[in-house]
Amino acid sequence: MVENVNLDDVWRGLGTHGKYQLIQAALLLATVLPEAIQLIVVVFIGYRPPYQCANVSSTDVLPYTGQYSNTSVEISYHECRVDLVFNNTNTTLLSLTPCPAGYTYGLEKDRTFVTEYDLVCDGAERAELSQTLLMVGQMVGAATLPQCSDRFGRKPIFVLSNFALLVAGLGGCFLPTFTGFAIMRFIIGFFQQGLGMVKPAMMLELFPTEARYLVEVSALAVWTSSMVVVTPVAYFLQDISWRYLYLVLTLTSAFSVFGYWIYNESVRWLLANGKPEEAKKILRKAAKMNKVDENKIIDIVDKVISVEFNDIVVDYTDDKNNMMLEEPINNKDKKTKQNKLPKYTVFTLFKRRRIAMITTIMIMAWTVDSLTYYGLILSSASLPVNRYLSFFLLTIAEYPVVLFEFTLMNRIGRKWFCIIFHAIASVSLIAGTVANYFSDLPGANVAIMVFFFLGKLGITGSFSCLFLYTPEIFPTNLRTVGMGLPSAAGRIGGMLAPFAGPLAEQVKWAPGAIFGGLCVIVTLVLPLLPETMGHELPTLVEDLEEWYKAHSGTTRRKRNL
Repeated sequence: MVENVNLDDVWRGLGTHGKYQLIQAALLLATVLPEAIQLIVVVFIGYRPPYQCANVSSTDVLPYTGQYSNTSVEISYHECRVDLVFNNTNTTLLSLTPCPAGYTYGLEKDRTFVTEYDLVCDGAERAELSQTLLMVGQMVGAATLPQCSDRFGRKPIFVLSNFALLVAGLGGCFLPTFTGFAIMRFIIGFFQQGLGMVKPAMMLELFPTEARYLVEVSALAVWTSSMVVVTPVAYFLQDISWRYLYLVLTLTSAFSVFGYWIYNESVRWLLANGKPEEAKKILRKAAKMNKVDENKIIDIVDKVISVEFNDIVVDYTDDKNNMMLEEPINNKDKKTKQNKLPKYTVFTLFKRRRIAMITTIMIMAWTVDSLTYYGLILSSASLPVNRYLSFFLLTIAEYPVVLFEFTLMNRIGRKWFCIIFHAIASVSLIAGTVANYFSDLPGANVAIMVFFFLGKLGITGSFSCLFLYTPEIFPTNLRTVGMGLPSAAGRIGGMLAPFAGPLAEQVKWAPGAIFGGLCVIVTLVLPLLPETMGHELPTLVEDLEEWYKAHSGTTRRKRNL
């Protein structure tokens, strides 16, 4: 009889916190800094300072004043128009729009791309468009790159995406037109998903069940530290062109040119896709690095292959008759099916009721969290303190979440962690909205900052948890697809987030009310999901369904499909 083993035993044999795993995890986490920079740099290089129409000359107003040559003219300047008032027996008012002589800003002309390209008044929407295009790129990337990762391997997609982020960032620095810059933002968004979606899967597949939560804790700590570091850099370089600031920040991903040589393919992916020799080669290197007996590790791998990846019954759907056909994978057909799991697609997520329900809830959670998280970041300049300070304060709000994840995630579970922090976000943002409505009262500004600080803390905790919770739910060859689709749909929220700032300028209470209300809805649907804490990562769709039957949050009697 074959010993009952699984892939977690391979990593336990290597040492849960072995040198190999820690080095690979550190190299993966190194990509968080450039990834974070590209997502939030627009807060600084796309800032819209106070502005008004530039002073007009006599030549500019002569066509309008010729018939009033014997009258005095008073000129008043506004954000998007110049008013001419002619004083005679009958006062006449003319408004010149757009501004005849351009604009003057509270900053030098080259400090942000908004001021350089005059993205104000009728062109104001173009500034938000650049960030929206980044989110569109994320949606397209999340819909395609994770599936490529499941089919062709984690490493090639990850390495390509990391390098593409550097190239597109440099393009955004040096292309002379706003159109070129906007296109680069789309490309950055597309390949950012190659990092954002594949990296969590690669890191989860490096560690056994009991250590998986530490992956998300460390990723959040690095993410938060990356944004904290950006703030002083942007502050000290505020007196130079936005292009140089963007260049300095983009060069943090220069190490990506060495990606092919420093990253290894996921052992779990190799084993799941019929490449045991390549997996064993990596594990031998890991065993040598960790100073453990490589023969013992290879013996465990052989047992895992025998138990998990041989004689698997695979479900195929006969689309014409809507019936499930079973076909065994055995060792005799070595050319095509040996040690291989079935290939799933994004459509698999909706073929069965329980998986479709999980996917739908995840899509809803990702959409709300993306909208709220990025909406708070991009509207931070509208808060009642200096824009650098407000961004810094909302950023350090994420540090307590690191501590909470470390102490609570493996005690109360992923599901309840998400529920609690969504509730914190909803209550805090609604309270901040009320305080904003009474902003003229003494102490209101302090209350606004406190509530939005807590709201940022809450949405960071919930959003961060999704990066661990989502890939844990889906099986191996559906893992990055299962994470990619909710993330892609979530970018709809991200596309709307850039407009939170302009909305706050018009209706101060609106963003907080919208964010808080949506978080309430997500809080109410999350209990329907199963808990993943302490559960081995599922290998097949069938494993996920059996797990859902046993661990669903519903109390209804479970029925077979």
